[in-house]
Amino acid sequence: MSTKVYIPPPKELEFAPSPPPLEPTGPLVLEIGPGKGEFLLHLAEQEPKTTFVAVEIRRGRFTKIAKRAAARQLGNVFLVLGDARECLTRLFRPGLFDRIYVLFPDPWPKRRHSKHRLLKPELLAHLRDFLKPGGSIYNATDAGFYSEEIVSAFEEVGGFRREAIASLYPTYFEKKWKALGREIDYWKFVKV
Repeated sequence: MSTKVYIPPPKELEFAPSPPPLEPTGPLVLEIGPGKGEFLLHLAEQEPKTTFVAVEIRRGRFTKIAKRAAARQLGNVFLVLGDARECLTRLFRPGLFDRIYVLFPDPWPKRRHSKHRLLKPELLAHLRDFLKPGGSIYNATDAGFYSEEIVSAFEEVGGFRREAIASLYPTYFEKKWKALGREIDYWKFVKV
């Protein structure tokens, strides 16, 4: 496990349509890196009484997802433009989320870029704290080496039970990697 950790400097955050509610009336779900947003918007349509917060680092994706959510009139979707490694602790309190999704995070395959990998013990410890007891973190990756690193990081942090799961929803990236013949690992880490 690499000891280098990259924590970006604080930046001004942007929200769409507004900052997320910090005391929701129903379940609260976080997605980090929603990509094109299809999984996020699908869940929001299926669970209208659940509040969904998505943190996206790329402005173009943030803007497109915000437009799609508005076009579908999804009042239960809140987007944050920022880096999850930096902004989550500024926005949220412990024990707030029922579920957290981190699907197909960039594996940064070159060794010299490994410090940029998202799912490191430092972030996982924060995510564990943000979860309610019994809450779960869902992960999918097409990079076998990264899957092993993720499992090791969860074990290092502790406080989780790991379960293999099936695909959650055929996202753009999932379909892309499967079409290329890549094997995908799906994990659910339940806070114990």
